[in-house]
Amino acid sequence: MNNQNDNDEIIYEKKDKRSFIASSLATVLIILIFAAASVVSYLPIRNSYFPVEDNAKSYLESSNFVYNLSRLTRNLQHSINKADEGYESRYVDLKSVKYKINSTVNQDLDPVDELEDTENTQSEEYTVERNSLSNMADISDAQLEKEIKNSLFYMKATFDENGDPKIETSSGSKFNKGIFVDMLNHSDDEIKKEYANLEVLYIVPEDFEAYNDVFTVDMKDTHAFPDYAMLISVIGAVSIIILIISAFAVPYSAQSKRTICRIFNKMFLEFKVFTWIGFVLLCAGTGSMIDGYNYYGYGIGSFIYDADPYFYVVGIILTFILYLLVYLSTVYLKYIYYTGFKKGLIDNSFFGKIFLYFVRSVKGVLKKLTRIDLREDNYRKLVLVVGINLLAILILGSGRFLGFILAIAYSLFIFKYLLKVFAKAKDLNDASAKVAEGNFNISLDENMGILSPMAKNLNNINKGFRLAVDKEIKSQRMKSELISNVSHDLKTPLTSIITYVDLLKNEDIDLDTQKEYISILDRKSQRLKVLIEDLFEASRASSGNIELYLEKVDAVALFRQTLGELEEKINDSNLQFKINTPENKVMCNLDGRRTYRVFENILTNILKYAMESSRVYIDIIENEYEVSFIFKNISAYEMNFDASEITERFTRGDESRNTEGSGLGLSIAKSFVELQNGKLEITVDGDLFKLIVTFPKA
Repeated sequence: MNNQNDNDEIIYEKKDKRSFIASSLATVLIILIFAAASVVSYLPIRNSYFPVEDNAKSYLESSNFVYNLSRLTRNLQHSINKADEGYESRYVDLKSVKYKINSTVNQDLDPVDELEDTENTQSEEYTVERNSLSNMADISDAQLEKEIKNSLFYMKATFDENGDPKIETSSGSKFNKGIFVDMLNHSDDEIKKEYANLEVLYIVPEDFEAYNDVFTVDMKDTHAFPDYAMLISVIGAVSIIILIISAFAVPYSAQSKRTICRIFNKMFLEFKVFTWIGFVLLCAGTGSMIDGYNYYGYGIGSFIYDADPYFYVVGIILTFILYLLVYLSTVYLKYIYYTGFKKGLIDNSFFGKIFLYFVRSVKGVLKKLTRIDLREDNYRKLVLVVGINLLAILILGSGRFLGFILAIAYSLFIFKYLLKVFAKAKDLNDASAKVAEGNFNISLDENMGILSPMAKNLNNINKGFRLAVDKEIKSQRMKSELISNVSHDLKTPLTSIITYVDLLKNEDIDLDTQKEYISILDRKSQRLKVLIEDLFEASRASSGNIELYLEKVDAVALFRQTLGELEEKINDSNLQFKINTPENKVMCNLDGRRTYRVFENILTNILKYAMESSRVYIDIIENEYEVSFIFKNISAYEMNFDASEITERFTRGDESRNTEGSGLGLSIAKSFVELQNGKLEITVDGDLFKLIVTFPKA
């Protein structure tokens, strides 16, 4: 029975491995098909957006063609004059441009040369006669006229006895004759004489693109870059984006089971980088091989332009490797996300493992150092340290007698120094023991070398303890005042409500009096409602239990909007507002509704507590990083309180609490400002009340 179970497990494992391999092969096959589709789509898309029918015509009208034609003329002139300097056979041995050059210059030849020159040598494609050179077979004038008539381009250049040319072309003004002459180095008088009595005829046949020489390759390069190369880049970029989206769309649980993904994920990060570098080098090597493929300069341009079977073979292979690496790298990013940065990246890197080992080693040493307890047998540790130190010095002294003496003297010095250190550490330990027992009346000598900071801190514990006690007392006092203020502010409208309800129970009250009482009840209940809502909002704001909707807001425009909402109240008051705001926008990341409440509370506070017939100054100042709203007014009440207390709950400018309000306005404003990473500061100078709200810029 056990053997049967073992066999079932083995069969199951084999099936599981086969499914993993099959899923990996399916992934590779899909990427291969996608790569083939990307490469195959190049030619149809190119023919749709970049038709090649007029490529030859546009090239024959370009400056590149003029340049090459002048180089051809120069080489033919050198060849017919038997000059070796500057001769390039690739310009003479071409077929895409038919040429015929004649020179009527009388040359003095040696008898042997003259004998050789009188003999005509005729091959299948070239006819070389004395003072003439052509790549056309002997044809009649009628056939030549027919060739010219059916050609894409025709040019005849006749040089007089001074070397000055007369140029006739089928392109007319589209052929730049000035560039053609300049490229012949015609400005040099010596070179100009070499063209005397020279006649050149060029014919570009209709099947110009069918050849593969310097002219056609140049034409292909001209159109391959940048149009065709850019098209290939766009196809590749769009395909990679689709591939990345697909890789993210597939659940990671399925991808993690594929063998090829698991192998790539587990590879060291350095191997992944080397794989990408290897792919780049492969592309560069392939490009170099293509560039050196043909004598005439057949390179990447012709490779892209022709799109022959080699283009598809090479393109599909390189594209498949690229897409596979992109897909695996995208899955690896998901692997980092699901497994964590440390395990997915650092632990998966050779240098990362070394770094972690170094960090852990340093961490271990630091832990051991922090575990040293000075209350242990310090002298035993001291002797051990001195012994190790002596051994190190003896080794450094190379065992010589003088080194031995110096080592002993140095060890005695270290021993004496450490004795002082441990004695001071003992004083610190005793003082800390007193503090632990609740005795803060300690006094230590703060001149303890490296232990001085600890001695100062122990001496300052008494001061710090008193500050903490004072702070706690102040906190308790403010809590008591808070309870008292809450009770007063909530009790006042509630008492009025109860009183007028009792009055309304009297059936003898007339209708007008009832309406008056009901109006008072409504006002007092609304007052109580405002107090409770403000208390609730202040509680949420101070605890941070409030959701903000931050967005880019023009803070200046928001402030102007608040002024507009309060315009009626401002006009009804006898206060003069002097406002100075910048004209430009000041963008901040703010919650518009909460920030509006901040400005509203501040302005309401000014309208309520500012001295009548006084001025209110509001300035908005910005710098590179933040914007500040500065409010200044003269208080109608004596401000005999700490400026920091005015933002506490239920604290008012008038201590008699005769004015309407909850005393929560500035407390809520401060909480909202701080929740938005801002600051609210208040300063009091006599009767001058100054409030500054600062927000960071977006």
